Amino acid sequence: MNERDIAKKISQHLNYGANQLDRSILLRLQSARQQALELHAKPRHAFGLTLAGATGSGHDHGHGEGRHYSLRFWLSLATLLAGLLIATNWQAMNGDPLDDVDATLLAADLPVHAYLDSDFDTWLEQSSRD
Repeated sequence: MNERDIAKKISQHLNYGANQLDRSILLRLQSARQQALELHAKPRHAFGLTLAGATGSGHDHGHGEGRHYSLRFWLSLATLLAGLLIATNWQAMNGDPLDDVDATLLAADLPVHAYLDSDFDTWLEQSSRD
């Protein structure tokens, strides 16, 4: 038995079953099939930007496709921005510890030429004895 024979038998069984149904059920099935075909025929965009919380109800104000965004969208956006601000401030406050060391050294009473002096270790030893 090949694929055509199997398909023919299945088709015969389905037709027999459909012929046994009540007229009202057949009409409902036909209506549902028609609705499915209409939905399938509508064009859909495979790629696009969807924003979190967008209601999807568009309001066209003469400027292309406008969108009405719900409170959830604005709360999500505000939460995201607040999180970014907190992360930026935390990173700035907990910066590199070497930055603090550099700032302390530069603010100290150490003369600038001491950083360039080859005898820097000698100067440190002398200042630690004083």
